[in-house]
Amino acid sequence: MKTMFRLMCLWVILVVVWIPAWGATQYVVRFADKVGTPYYLTSPSAFLSARALQNRNMRGVVLAENDLPVNPAYVQAVAATGAQILGRSKWLNAVAVAVSDTTQLIAIQQLPFVLGSQPVNRPIAASVEEKFEVPFDVPFSNRNASMPLDYGASYNQINMIGLDALHGQGFMGQGMLIAVLDAGFPGTDQIPQFDTLRLGGRIAGTWDFVDNTAWVYANNGHGTNTLSCMASYAPGQLVGTAPFASYLLLRTEYAPAETPIEEFFWVCGAEYADSAGADIISSSLGYTDYDNPVYSYVWADLDGQTSTITRGAEIAASKGILVVNSAGNSGGSAWQKIGMPADGEHVLSIGAVDASGGRASFSSKGLTADGRIKPDVCAQGQGAMIASTGGNVQGANGTSFSCPIIAGAAACLWQTQPTMTPLEVANAIRSSSSQYQSPDSLLGYGIPNFSAAHLILNGGSVPAASESGVLSVFPNPSSDGAFLRFYSADTQQLSLRLINMLGEEVGAQSFFAHAKSYQDVRLQGFEHLAPGVYWVTLLSGNRRFQARVMKS
Repeated sequence: MKTMFRLMCLWVILVVVWIPAWGATQYVVRFADKVGTPYYLTSPSAFLSARALQNRNMRGVVLAENDLPVNPAYVQAVAATGAQILGRSKWLNAVAVAVSDTTQLIAIQQLPFVLGSQPVNRPIAASVEEKFEVPFDVPFSNRNASMPLDYGASYNQINMIGLDALHGQGFMGQGMLIAVLDAGFPGTDQIPQFDTLRLGGRIAGTWDFVDNTAWVYANNGHGTNTLSCMASYAPGQLVGTAPFASYLLLRTEYAPAETPIEEFFWVCGAEYADSAGADIISSSLGYTDYDNPVYSYVWADLDGQTSTITRGAEIAASKGILVVNSAGNSGGSAWQKIGMPADGEHVLSIGAVDASGGRASFSSKGLTADGRIKPDVCAQGQGAMIASTGGNVQGANGTSFSCPIIAGAAACLWQTQPTMTPLEVANAIRSSSSQYQSPDSLLGYGIPNFSAAHLILNGGSVPAASESGVLSVFPNPSSDGAFLRFYSADTQQLSLRLINMLGEEVGAQSFFAHAKSYQDVRLQGFEHLAPGVYWVTLLSGNRRFQARVMKS
């Protein structure tokens, strides 16, 4: 069974497919250098969008030679042999080509700047044009005002990871850019679950690296299903984990066949995402077995550095992108282990649990060949709620769905502190997880709590799950506004009072807190109080909490 379909589902989809003739032999041709390139690191706007440059500056990423596009003169020389250019990768410094006879391949190999070639096969598409940036730059923003949400069928998969608390504070992915690498997005341009996405102009760019076209609303619906876990906004039916983020829809997978060139296309898609300034890559693809078993991997290859796709994912991470990838659905097969690029050291690989938080039997296992913990974390992937290409809300099984659930949640978390690095965000997610102190090869660090991850990312520590309480008042002292940070173990309505040193009430307010979450509550009217010492009194059920704050 094809790896992509193992990742896709355990529910059945029937598709009638026409498979094109193979016709020619395909190779990845590697170049020795980028000597003579017309691109310069001193003029990065020629190959990186303004948003990409802003991301790198904000997160301390330094430009490197692999940011430079492939030398166009080298590409032209390869094309002059009669070979068809199928794709190009600046990170790998290579092109994918189709040759119709051995004389073309020999001519390519004799070019002085060619290091070598590796055979890969797939049906032939049109020649590729290099893509650098999306039609517009997605603006950075913080959040909208908090709003109550009816999650409908998606409530469990969001509540399980504590994301409803972040949503309740208004963090729903605004200003974040997520690249989805998949097999096609039919129906995304039509079904109602994506109305808000389309009308808001938040489909920031599209490209099909298989057929070399901007039209991605065809082919396999797996991408539509995974996207719905993040981008849906149909209150009362289905709400995704990052419904107000912006998205790049990139097709890199040819579902009817499984060939190594799909790894190359994945790297091309990751480069597009990087050039556009994506914050996160969500990829529910993975590779272990190929139609031609000569190309298939063995367990020793799960070392985070062997496969082309994993090397590409690690480069993406070095560019400041958080790469989130499904672990795979091989848990019950002979292979059992995760796939590539889930083995990457800096890839956040996602396993699957059921609605109660128990491991899904199909979820792929770790460890990596070099002994690292994988998967990293888990989310609901058994009985996950998705939108079909026809707009139906239905259940589905697979780490293909737990992956975007986490990817969208990570966007909301990162939105709270956008200057943080992807490693800091990933570490906060792991640290918040249910078995962080005792990770294993089945669930990794466990099920994350994104409210707790928010606290960790802001420099706090996670209280005991059963204990509510005041964590701090900050800044203290303050001449202007001050905030009370409170951790709530339960869903509850809270009352807050400000008392002066004479015992007089000088302010009162109330707020709603989600279970297993912390709230930063602005002390209303504090800026207008006279200098002095005040007490903040918080009523939680029958318990009273107090904290001292000074107005300077």
